[in-house]
Amino acid sequence: MGFSNQERINMNSKALAAAVIDANPIAQWYESRNAFSFLVDGNSVLTEFSSVPAAGSLSAAQTNATNNPTIIQDKSLVTDAIRLTAVAGTNNSTWIAYSTYNDASSAVLKNWIQPQLVPQSSGAASNGYAIVLYDGDPNSGGTEITTTDGTTGSGSSKTVGWIFQYSTGILLLSDDFKSSVADPYIMGFRYIGATATSASTTSQRVEFSLVADATIAIGDVLRLVTSSDVGLTEGRVVKANASTVSGADCIGIANSSGNQGDSINVVSEGLVSIKFGSSPASSSNGQTIFLSTTDGQATLTAPTATNNAVTILGKLVGASGSDDTPNCVLRIREPIGP
Repeated sequence: MGFSNQERINMNSKALAAAVIDANPIAQWYESRNAFSFLVDGNSVLTEFSSVPAAGSLSAAQTNATNNPTIIQDKSLVTDAIRLTAVAGTNNSTWIAYSTYNDASSAVLKNWIQPQLVPQSSGAASNGYAIVLYDGDPNSGGTEITTTDGTTGSGSSKTVGWIFQYSTGILLLSDDFKSSVADPYIMGFRYIGATATSASTTSQRVEFSLVADATIAIGDVLRLVTSSDVGLTEGRVVKANASTVSGADCIGIANSSGNQGDSINVVSEGLVSIKFGSSPASSSNGQTIFLSTTDGQATLTAPTATNNAVTILGKLVGASGSDDTPNCVLRIREPIGP
């Protein structure tokens, strides 16, 4: 005979509320000997999460994402809504956020920013980061599903119709409510900063400051201006480009943004986020990355056109399929000309 419902309730209550575990249904939490803890992988240990600012409103969250593009990914606009995929065998009660809809081999979009993990100064949750759920594409007539939709009962018997698990990107629908959400989409914000498996700290890289001679964004691949650059100031940095050998002589990656005349941080070695033209798939991790013929960008394919230079930048390690500025191990090699 399996566990009774009451046995399961008692076991889960002790684990979740008191962080102890055993299968004795009559033992109280203070009588249990074994501590309970969750097992998490390194990608779920968010080492830069303390840098996520509080957000009491959607506009504040969007501003935070703009100001912290390497930590917060903004998926709050209707044009960026993520269509969820039904998990096979769950009878449409469980849905998951894949980077490619209905492709279980693609990366799961995890680590959505849970409002309660970013308290405001008042102690209130940062509801600006809250997930918004739609049935149907919100960009073409979808219907918003509020947090109270599907709720039944009252008082201690009150129970909700749906739950979104921020850490895993999974939507759970009650059996009675699942028919009301046939094609779910979500909007919100994801943490895309460093994790325990891709921690990006100053101790892991060589970083210094130089003056920009153009508008520079975080993740741009940079080179120094030389005497052959007409109209530019020698010794400053601009975006590198593999179209020519002189333009492909990289010195590092921008780790801060700025305009012409601003001082910016440049990483020349170690772990750093690098800009790509599109988001590399997680299956590409470990591949060699090269300087692109697009200003300031990296690519997984070495340039082959006449007069192009080949500059190896390093190795891709942080691709998820949804981030166009993933972490890379930077090991720049001198450009090879035609």
